[in-house]
This record gives sequence, structure tokens and C-alpha cells, in this order.
Amino acid sequence: MTILLVTEDLAIQRRFQSVLEHEGDELLHVCATAQDAEDVLQRHTDIKVIAVDFATPGLGGLKTVARLTTARATARLVLMIHTPSFAMARQALQIGAAACVPAHLFQDALSAVLSLTTGPNDLIVLPQGALSRQKKEHGLSRRELQILALLCDGQQNKEIAHSFGIQEVTVKMHMRSVIRKLGARNRTHAAMIARDAGIV
Repeated sequence: MTILLVTEDLAIQRRFQSVLEHEGDELLHVCATAQDAEDVLQRHTDIKVIAVDFATPGLGGLKTVARLTTARATARLVLMIHTPSFAMARQALQIGAAACVPAHLFQDALSAVLSLTTGPNDLIVLPQGALSRQKKEHGLSRRELQILALLCDGQQNKEIAHSFGIQEVTVKMHMRSVIRKLGARNRTHAAMIARDAGIV
């Protein structure tokens, strides 16, 4: 299997090299920029996994990740993030990534991720307790989290009320509480905060 790694982080590079040396028959191409990665993809048709460090300077965010997934549709893209975020992971999978994992996995965990990534399933890996810590930090109730998740999916109050079989006025009450607890200006700002913090 041939892997393309996009990162400037020497620790990540060494970890990948150690894993691939242990596997024996793996090849690794390392690029420091997304532009270099696209050039490598054009020259090497045997690349099966593209591993992208989301903290790479000048990466260009998820738009570049999406571009890399379409540049080599047969390859599986692994996005490595430094701040655990389920919302970010979900967005990455929606645009074509096969996996979203912490950037600094131990060698055994990285080996397992690479093995699973080449299979038929998509993969999200977060540090243990990451989701519960994020939810507790903001003090949102279970119902508020549910409503916030639907808000982040673009649903209006009327649609959210229908989903839970409750009155729209009840949704508005919960929404005001969510906005207050998150310190948001409005519902759109609340959704942005929730996505950035990985609350939903």
C-alpha cells in the first residue's frame, strides 16, 4: 500500500515512517503543502491512502480536503485533527474523507487506523471522554443538545417541534436557553459555536 502524507509536523512524519517500516511493504510520500500533494497524486497512481494534517499551514480548510478526495477518488483520505471535534469529523466525512482521527495517535493506534481505513467503513476516532467533556462544559440539557443538533442540520423551529412532537413555543424556550448558555448572539451564532466546539 502506498500512502501520501501531507504535514510539516516532524513527529507525525516519524510516526508514519515507524508504522510503515514495521509493516514492511508500505511506501510513503511526504508533502508539506496541498499543492505538492496534488502534484504527487498526478504522478503516482498507486496511492491508496491520503493522510492530511489539518494544521498544515496554508491548507485551505475542508475545501482543499474535498479537492484532494476528488483528485484521487480511489484513495481513502484520513483527516488528522489537533482539537477533538465530532462536528468537524462529521463534516469531513460528508465531503468525502474516509476517516477523521487525532493528529497524534500512538504508533499502535495509527497502525490500526490505517488498517481500518482501507476497509469498507468510514471512521471517526476521538480521545476517550471527549464528547462528554464538551457537553458538560456548556451545561446543556439532553433536550437542548438534541435541539441544537437539529439546528446545526439547518432545521427551523417548526421542523424541530415536529421532530420531537412538542409545541414550537417550547422549542423557542429551549433555543433561548441554548443561546444564553453558549453566550451566542442568535441561533445562527449558536450553531457556529456548537460546530466549532464539537458540541454536536
